[in-house]
Amino acid sequence: MPTIVIIDDHKIIRDALMALLKQTAGMNVMGQAADGQAGIELVLEKKPEVVLLDIGLPLLSGMEVTRQLRDRGYRGGIVIISMHTEAHLVVGVRKAGADAYVIKEYAFEQIIFAIEAAQRGEFYQSPQLDIEKPALSLTASLTPREREVLQLLAEGSTPKTVAYTLKISSKTVDVHSANLRRKLKVSTVAELTRIALREGITQL
Repeated sequence: MPTIVIIDDHKIIRDALMALLKQTAGMNVMGQAADGQAGIELVLEKKPEVVLLDIGLPLLSGMEVTRQLRDRGYRGGIVIISMHTEAHLVVGVRKAGADAYVIKEYAFEQIIFAIEAAQRGEFYQSPQLDIEKPALSLTASLTPREREVLQLLAEGSTPKTVAYTLKISSKTVDVHSANLRRKLKVSTVAELTRIALREGITQL
């Protein structure tokens, strides 16, 4: 049975998944995390065979967690759990390095299939998804730091708070913010927020 780490900002979901995995499949849940940054550190410390990862997380989105884990050498399975059904998100997480995409509504029915497929190296997606004609991702050209800034701004952080959270200067935040507006062709935080919601970068 594979070892598991669960990353989700809702304790009730984490506890329910843990109970399901232990009671149904006898899987060993090594730990839980409630935000993306803590999740990365936990995975790199524990080195589980599979990570169950919500796409909408505080600090770092599930897609960004996936990218950073792969960049930092994690080679285990990554199963994304999401309330979003947009095709471009499925394509995006697969490109980022995820092994499965499960719609949260069907997670308790499908999670075991997703874990088993991830261990076999096969991509699994909820059968309810249709990705034949995915829309283009609006944020594909953003750097990892720009995505982090976008998430924090969309979630209501001030530039000063963004600087403190990311341990960068306020001037650097202003540069990233200007780059975001230029690349995404928007002029307001409200427009940035709409894009972040569409791209699954935040759920608010």
